[in-house]
Amino acid sequence: MQKELTYLSPEGHTVFTSQFLKKRGTCCKTACLHCPYGFTLKKLKLQFKDVTDSDVEMVESILKESEVSIDYKPFLPDNIKFIMLKEHVCGFLLKNHIVVKHVVLRPHFRDQDLSKDMVESYYFN
Repeated sequence: MQKELTYLSPEGHTVFTSQFLKKRGTCCKTACLHCPYGFTLKKLKLQFKDVTDSDVEMVESILKESEVSIDYKPFLPDNIKFIMLKEHVCGFLLKNHIVVKHVVLRPHFRDQDLSKDMVESYYFN
């Protein structure tokens, strides 16, 4: 099965996926949301946002999109954070006071080297 090359954002914009950008072969250095070459991540870094009780629906939506089954409720409210890139929610992390325990990414962000170790290095620095 071929991966999607584009998708529509909630605002109706066409967004190029990392698969599309990889097929292009080189980085254009314009900080694409799904840059598979690491440029956007290096330039803009990851941001993190607290997950509140009113955000639980979004967490559950990300779990469903990602086809992941994990009990996030014990991590609420202080140990669960949204992972953000260019003001877009990429997924969320579950942590304790010293390590990131789990990272759940939306499907379109999986091919961007956002491993647990990578996310942890941005979170704790």
